[in-house]
Amino acid sequence: MFNAWSRRDRPPEDGTAAGLDGFAVDKTFLSSLKGILLETELVFGIILVSVFAYDAFKIYRTEMVPRAAQGDQQ
Repeated sequence: MFNAWSRRDRPPEDGTAAGLDGFAVDKTFLSSLKGILLETELVFGIILVSVFAYDAFKIYRTEMVPRAAQGDQQ
């Protein structure tokens, strides 16, 4: 943790992007148990949000759109 603070206070070195230095991928974390669980949770979260969005759109299309079309015909 202290190493990250000291790196941030130093001026950027030549050839590296100063703003992207803190966003390096930690491959040891991703291969650990917590990293694998995090990746799995993110994938299931994306799938779950996609299913909810599709379901909401389908319900909107079947429930709301025909009523608007019937109101125009009357």
